[in-house]
Amino acid sequence: MSDRFEPIRLGMVGGGQGAFIGAVHRIAAHMDNDFVLVAGALSSDPARARASAAELGLDPDRSYASYAEMAKAEAKRPDGILVDRTSHT
Repeated sequence: MSDRFEPIRLGMVGGGQGAFIGAVHRIAAHMDNDFVLVAGALSSDPARARASAAELGLDPDRSYASYAEMAKAEAKRPDGILVDRTSHT
């Protein structure tokens, strides 16, 4: 039996093309080695969201136009993300 655990499946809201902080969060998640980016609503502009997802190597079926769409679709997947609301206040 391995002590290795499965990484947390991460979905990102925002942080697509041209967004500085998105890259910072992805780098930190990669450094932790506890997360894998699998889905995203990376921009409020659907074309930019798709382009950003492609640049990051995300499955096109897991690129969403809004966080609400992502949450709904991912909740139906057996390999979907878990939703955790983090407050920045």
